[in-house]
Amino acid sequence: MKSLGVIETRGLVAAIQAVDAACKAAGVTCIGYRKVGSGLVSVCFEGEISAVHTAIERGVEVASATDAEVHSLVIARPERCIVDALSNLKGHPPRAKAPVTTVIDAPVIEPQAPAPISEDKNAAHKKGKKA
Repeated sequence: MKSLGVIETRGLVAAIQAVDAACKAAGVTCIGYRKVGSGLVSVCFEGEISAVHTAIERGVEVASATDAEVHSLVIARPERCIVDALSNLKGHPPRAKAPVTTVIDAPVIEPQAPAPISEDKNAAHKKGKKA
């Protein structure tokens, strides 16, 4: 992730308007949203630092027309733990994880000895006789 931008609005409608305006204003990606509580909705974006600044400014401008209480935040080169904390956002696309190789110990099958051969080859074909 290059940069992280967050817009917080009161209400989902204002958040959707902010996301629409932000994504149209610059080349950013909406990575998800979170309903904080008491009607607050936070929407997160990622992209180049200049694109995130432009997108956040435009999103705040549009959301302010509907909601007077809009807050924003831009973090350039966020720490890895911040990105990991945001991995449980709603609407967050799943990221490809590194393949994990596991070694499974298969049971060892030992060869069995062949069945003994009867000396009387015709013993199985004779009726009434048990082998």
